[in-house]
Amino acid sequence: MQQRPRSPYQPIRWLHQLANLLATVSAAERLDPADDSLQARRLRQRLAAAQRLLDPLPAPLQASVWSERAVWQFLRWGGLGALLAVLLKR
Repeated sequence: MQQRPRSPYQPIRWLHQLANLLATVSAAERLDPADDSLQARRLRQRLAAAQRLLDPLPAPLQASVWSERAVWQFLRWGGLGALLAVLLKR
């Protein structure tokens, strides 16, 4: 019996990524503030990167025109899911 060739593209598993993020947050909650190990520093760096991704942009970098804000919010939060929602709405 012949096997099907595997696709070179791996699907993005959003729930798995969310679970990894929640596991990172959980590990950070248990982290001792005085811990200065390499693992603790990397964990803090991951949390800082996630926080920057989820926080709004600083004022000088924010778009001033409504359409620019809409485009950047769409790109930041929407991606393919927002495109699908727009198409389904029509």
